[in-house]
Amino acid sequence: MSHSMYLEWSIKLSLLLYVTSSPGGAVRADGVTSEKGQFRFPLVASSDGEHATTGSVALFAHYGMPITSLESPRAYRSADGSWLLAISPGGQAVDAFALSTPREEGDSVVFDRVTLTSAGAELFGGSYPVGEAFDPIVLHCSVS
Repeated sequence: MSHSMYLEWSIKLSLLLYVTSSPGGAVRADGVTSEKGQFRFPLVASSDGEHATTGSVALFAHYGMPITSLESPRAYRSADGSWLLAISPGGQAVDAFALSTPREEGDSVVFDRVTLTSAGAELFGGSYPVGEAFDPIVLHCSVS
């Protein structure tokens, strides 16, 4: 029996294109696999109200200037019932993205809308405004 449980996210295509086309720009994945432009963060805990992952994807712009690090993303339902995605650059969790209500699709859970919060906008150094749309997130929770 193999468990393939992971959070799959392409982050934001235009951002990845910018990073990879910048001189000296780079995407560094640690503990995360990548397939067809989708990063797969391993799920370490998954329940109705929380999906925690490990691994990180660090983005670097011109000549290795760090943009941000998307570390240990954690999708969770907040006290008011809305969904958030926290990331932990440097180990401190920041509620960086607001998520739409998840919908089920087979063995997966899909968050169609992923938008920046004010804390998230700060992580990108003001490059994106609050409410900027990022790519959808898919949680694969299949046990085969």
